[in-house]
Formats: sequence, C-alpha cells, structure tokens
Amino acid sequence: MNTKRYSGIQPQYFPRLHYFARMLNTDVFMLRDDVQFLRKHKYPDGSTDKSYQAHAPIKHESGRRLLPVGISHEGYTSIYDTGISREAHWRDENLKLLREGYKNAPNFEKLQQEIKTILEKSYENLAELNITTLIWGFLHIFDKPIDDLSLYNLKIINSILEDQKEFRLKKILRATETEISPKLNSMSANEKILALMKELNATEDYCGGTAVSAYMEHDLFKENGITTIVQDWKCREYSQQFSKRHPFIPNLSIIDLLMNVTSQDAFRILQ
Repeated sequence: MNTKRYSGIQPQYFPRLHYFARMLNTDVFMLRDDVQFLRKHKYPDGSTDKSYQAHAPIKHESGRRLLPVGISHEGYTSIYDTGISREAHWRDENLKLLREGYKNAPNFEKLQQEIKTILEKSYENLAELNITTLIWGFLHIFDKPIDDLSLYNLKIINSILEDQKEFRLKKILRATETEISPKLNSMSANEKILALMKELNATEDYCGGTAVSAYMEHDLFKENGITTIVQDWKCREYSQQFSKRHPFIPNLSIIDLLMNVTSQDAFRILQ
C-alpha cells in the first residue's frame, strides 16, 4: 500500500533547522496556524523555555540568544488571531542582535537587509509573519530568493515543489484554509490531527518528541489506521560564528545556517 506522510507544526518565527528537515521529509506539511499561541513551552526533557512561535534562536557572541517578536495580545488566542506589537523596539532588538552575531558572516550584508525588510512590513497576525519567515528560508534553501514580499505565498513554494525531486515534500498547506477548519475548535488535539489527515488521505503522522510525550494517544491513531513515525534528525555541523569561544550549537534558526553557508550547502545539510 502506498503511504502518504503528513506532518503538522505551528508556524514558528524563522524556524529552526529540524523544522525544515521535518517539513522536507514529508509528503504534505500542515502549518497549524489554528493552534493556541504559547509564550512558553514545556519540552520532553521537562524544561520550560520561551516559545519558538515568537522567538528564534541564533548564535551570538555571548552564546545562544533568542530573537523576540513583540506580541500585543493577552489571554488565550490562536496563532492566527495573535496580534503583533506595532512598536519598533522588538524589531530594533532583532536587528541589533543579528548585527552583533553575524556582522562577520559571509552572507550578512545581503541577508540582514532582507530580514530588515521582512520586519518592517505590517502583518495582520503572528501566523502571517511566521509564514513569511518560513517562505524566506525555503526560497534560500532552493536558491530561488525573491526580494518582493508581495510575492511571498504558499503558491510560490508549491510551484517550486512540483519541479523538485530531491526532497519528499509535495505541498504545504494552512490548517485555517482546510475544509475541516470550522470544526477544529470543538475537537481535542488528537482529533484535530486525525481530521486533518483524513481530509488529506494521509496514512503516516511524522511527528516530534514533544507531541509524543505531551498529548498523543497512540491507540487512537492505530485504530484509525495511522502509523506514527517520530522524527530522529541530527543536525550536521557547519561553519558557525564565534567557534573559538563557543562550540557548535545544533538546530538554531534557519538564519544561522543561511548566514554562514551557501544555499547549495544549506540544501545538502538539510538533505
């Protein structure tokens, strides 16, 4: 029987490398912009850290640092409904940290201007910003950068995917644009995944350790004919800044990889 692999993750801010690796190793990737926005997240090892929905880890002269997004909403909202602060301070902090971390990186001058352009644009919600940063990273991985942000959309990405053979990925979708979307709010976390997979006729759920430890009901997936596969991806070493002061830090934001290596090398590392 032919398998159709699904994976779904909330849109993250300039996502980490394992995010791209999981996305590229699935058939259909679902951007779960319907899920609740979290300022902090608990991880499988029991630690709690700021959520990657609104933070991106980079390598700085002081070590690992987080680029922050200014959030204007309080209370419980979905990522799609979470507003972004219009104040400039968080954008300025991002650019300051990037300059301190990557001013000597080979691709800094070009990429920092592109990131500045992304940050200066107005977004309706956090999902729109995060998806824009994902598209930016994706276009560079495939060495097809586009300067005009008005052209940043999933149609562009999916057209590239139609012509490539190196990765498994065929299509990227948004949960809020699916047929089942109006009913998702009334479902449990597991029911949402199964409903989205059913709409796509998917047979494999390619997931992360956080999902497995936090909420996944394996018997329910098995009863519905779904095979669960946990991502086991190791980040290959590549040239980073401050290597004499700080050892290699794996799984940073896509920013770190693209600042330090060519698009061709980034492509190979994620393969």
